[in-house]
Amino acid sequence: MGTEKRIFIIDDEKDLLFILKEYFEAHGIEAVTYEAPPDLGVEVREKKPGAVLVDIFIPNSSGFDILNNIRKIDSNLPVIMMTGQPDDEKRLESLRNGAYALLAKPFRSFEEVYHIVNNAANHYGEIQRTVELTEEIRKRHEHERLNLLELDFLKKLQLMIGETEDSSFVIKNSFALLKNFLDFEVFAVRMVQGEDINIQIYPNVGQDARLMECVTATLVGKVPERSRAEKQTGATTGGDGEPAYSYMTVDMSSRDTVYGYAGLYRELPFNESEEAIFNRFCSNIALTLEKIRLFNEIKALSIHDGLTGIYNHAFIVRALEDEIERSKRYGSALSVALFDIDDFKSVNDTYGHLAGDAVLRRLAELMKSSLRTIDIVGRYGGEEFLAILPETDGANGYTVAERFRDTVEKEYFVYGGERIMMTISGGVGRYAYGMDVNKLIKVADDNLFRAKREGKNRIVL
Repeated sequence: MGTEKRIFIIDDEKDLLFILKEYFEAHGIEAVTYEAPPDLGVEVREKKPGAVLVDIFIPNSSGFDILNNIRKIDSNLPVIMMTGQPDDEKRLESLRNGAYALLAKPFRSFEEVYHIVNNAANHYGEIQRTVELTEEIRKRHEHERLNLLELDFLKKLQLMIGETEDSSFVIKNSFALLKNFLDFEVFAVRMVQGEDINIQIYPNVGQDARLMECVTATLVGKVPERSRAEKQTGATTGGDGEPAYSYMTVDMSSRDTVYGYAGLYRELPFNESEEAIFNRFCSNIALTLEKIRLFNEIKALSIHDGLTGIYNHAFIVRALEDEIERSKRYGSALSVALFDIDDFKSVNDTYGHLAGDAVLRRLAELMKSSLRTIDIVGRYGGEEFLAILPETDGANGYTVAERFRDTVEKEYFVYGGERIMMTISGGVGRYAYGMDVNKLIKVADDNLFRAKREGKNRIVL
C-alpha cells in the first residue's frame, strides 16, 4: 500500500516500536522510529512528519523536552504523548504543554491509536495547506513594485481584506481613496455578475440624466472578452450649450479574471499621467477583490475536508462543543452518530484508491442529502463520518442514523463502470448533562465498535 503520510515514533521499547511501525505502515502511514531522541531539527526538516508519537518517560531524556523542542521547531506539528505511568500530574502536564493528545499504555486498541494519530496528521496537513495558500498571497505582495502613492493606496485597501465579502464595500471605499489622488466628479463601476448589469455610482448623482447617459454609454458596452489592459478616454457631446463630460474607463482585471469595469468622469479632459495612475489603481482594486476571494477560499478550506467537501475534523469537533454548550444552556436534547464504512480497505484493494475516494465523496453527498437540514455533518477521519443531531434524543438519533444506514445499503456506488455495494456501521451517543466533547464522542465510538463486533451494517445505541 502506498503511503502519503509520515509520522515519528520515539520510545525506548523496541518491541512496541516494531509493532507500531508494522501496524501504521499496514494502514498506509509511514512510521519512522527512534529508540532515543534524534536531532529533531534536522529530522523534522528533512523527513517532514505529519505527527509525532513520543513516550513521556525516556531514559536520559524526557518526553516533555522533546515536546518543547518540537514546538520550537514547528508549533503546529501535533505531538501525541504516551505513558504507562499512573501519574495524573504528568498526564496533565503533557496537555498543558501543548500535546495534541495523551495515550495510556497499554493501549486499549491499536485502532484507537491509529485514529488519533491519523486525525492529528490530517489536521496538520490542513494547517500546512492553509499556510501555503497564505504564503502564496504574501509572495504576490512582494512582486508588486508600487510607488509610494500606490503603496499607500494599497495599504488602505488591504484593511478591507478579511473584514468584508462585499465587492460594493470595496468599491465605495475605493472611491473615497481615489479622491485623495485624482480630481474627478464621479466614479462609476460596472461589476461583472453574469448577465446582470450592476453599475455603482459615487457620489449619488440624483437626477443628472446627462451624466447617467454618459456612464451608461461608456460602461454598459464593456464585455469580458476585451483585453485586460484596455483603457478608453474620450468625451461626450454636450447639447444646448452644456459642457461635455470627459471620461476614462479601464478594466479591473487580475490574472485571467475580469471583475468589472471602472470609469472616472468630469468636465475637464484627463491627461496621460492621470490615465496611468487610474489604470494602476484599478489593478490594485482588482487585486484586492481577488485576495478577498482567495481569503474566503482559505476560510472555506480551513473548515472543509478537501476530498469530500463536508466539514473537516477540527470544525466538526468545534461545532459539537457549541451544540453541547447550547444543550447545557437550554436543556435541549442532543445526540451524535459516528459512522464507519464496512470493509473499506477491500474497496481500495479491489478497485483502487481513486474508487475509494469516489465512494467517500458519494457517501458525503448521501449524508448531506439524507440527514436533516439542522444536522451538522463532517468527516471525522479516514472513512469515519460524524453527524451532530441537535434537538434529538437517543431514540430519534437512532432512527436518523438507521435511515441513513438503510440509504447507503440500497445505494449503488458507481466508479469506472463498476457497481460497488457498500454498507456502514454506526454508533449513536446521546448527550447527558456534564459530558464534554470527548466523552460524548467516546460513547458513540464505543457503540460503533460494538456494531462492528456484532456483524457490521447496523446501528447501535
